[in-house]
Amino acid sequence: MKKENINKIFESIANKYDLMNDIMSFRLHRKWKEKLVNLINIDGKKEYTILDLGAGTGDISNQINKKNKNKSNYSIVLADPNIEMIKNGRIKLKENNLKWLASYGEKLPFKNSKFDFVTMSFSLRNVYNINLTLSEINRVLKKNGQFICLEFGKIKSLTLNSIYSIYSENVIPKLGQKITGNITAYNYLVESIKKFPSQDKICKILKSKKFTNIKFYNLNFGVAVIYICKKK
Repeated sequence: MKKENINKIFESIANKYDLMNDIMSFRLHRKWKEKLVNLINIDGKKEYTILDLGAGTGDISNQINKKNKNKSNYSIVLADPNIEMIKNGRIKLKENNLKWLASYGEKLPFKNSKFDFVTMSFSLRNVYNINLTLSEINRVLKKNGQFICLEFGKIKSLTLNSIYSIYSENVIPKLGQKITGNITAYNYLVESIKKFPSQDKICKILKSKKFTNIKFYNLNFGVAVIYICKKK
């Protein structure tokens, strides 16, 4: 799907995006995002710069700020191509250490080696070119900087995968239609999860893009996955 079409889909559901995430994941997405944020070590000994890419309405940045009482030694750039998501995020989050920016991941408007951390949460799946995006993430990370990504994964258990498939294919689109009025957006969501590469394939792609120390953690049997790696 073209990036403009994907952008329109998210634009149409921006005002109900957070609510729908809570309902369709039974609020599990909040726990998954908390686990991602717990992997970000801000120790107070230096200043940090963080890029929250595909930030949506800012859930990850919000949790980073909740976790760290001292916000004076780090700043966060929240980048997302969708203006409506950014508008909703600005209403939700008011902290002074946050800066919003409209940008696609395939061409980031930053100098080389700028960020200590780059995070993505359920947004790598929506980029129109995963290889370009990961190359850009590597470029803007400092040496030994970390990329931490939360995405949907592949469930190895055939039984659990069957149950999940029934739920995602039959229930999620109907919920999406009822709550947002847009069944197309949630049909796209289900299809994008199906097409997204497996955990092993993502690790191979990360290695090909010059990341090292690549690890992943399955959440809820692989329904979601956290990837963590470093720039060489």
